[in-house]
Amino acid sequence: MSILTDTDLKNILCYDAGQWNEIKPLLILDGSDDCITPMGYDLRVGGFYKTFIAKPNLDTLHEGQSIEIKPGDIALIGTYEKLKMPQDCTISALILSKVSIVSRGLSNISTKVDPGWAEGELLIPVQNFSRDVIKLKYKEKFCTIVFFKNESPASPYSSSSSRSKFFRLLSQTSRESLIKDLQLGLASIFIIGIPGIVGYLYFGNTTGSSVTVAVAIAIERATSGIVARIIGRR
Repeated sequence: MSILTDTDLKNILCYDAGQWNEIKPLLILDGSDDCITPMGYDLRVGGFYKTFIAKPNLDTLHEGQSIEIKPGDIALIGTYEKLKMPQDCTISALILSKVSIVSRGLSNISTKVDPGWAEGELLIPVQNFSRDVIKLKYKEKFCTIVFFKNESPASPYSSSSSRSKFFRLLSQTSRESLIKDLQLGLASIFIIGIPGIVGYLYFGNTTGSSVTVAVAIAIERATSGIVARIIGRR
């Protein structure tokens, strides 16, 4: 197995689906020569993402917008480029971090690209290890894909974990997340609202009523983690 350099990539790489053939077997739709590095290709932030804490639902991204990744959060980012590997399964790839991004406290969780992959955008998980919110702009370079020439052709790629199935899973996760958010909201209203009503009926519009509400709010904050675990939020 050997790493493909920029010289190798320029010989086999194309950016137009009409040119994808045996002569140009590696296709990167929406790609650019500016992203080619001496030992790979810098992938850019694409049009959809999901953060697991701050924004658990799949969201879209457009020109001029940024992803905000909070400290400790993990984001799953779709690439701007759409990739199709050589159909003869002679090339595989790994996704590696960029030093410029790591220096900001953000690192991707290493993933691989199977030989024969031809399903378009890649989904790259990254984690914020810093104490600050990190922003990634739309079309910003955020990781590097390194290509390898296999010693022998691999078995044909299986699409059992395809992108379409992943999107269905994200859609299901989004609905479940919304339901859990509603459940948490109702639980908070119940914990604060019921004592508040009882306090008002018992004490009337007095200091005692305000104290009852304050105690209810303190209880809600103290038990929010327990309620979240019961509902399955965490």
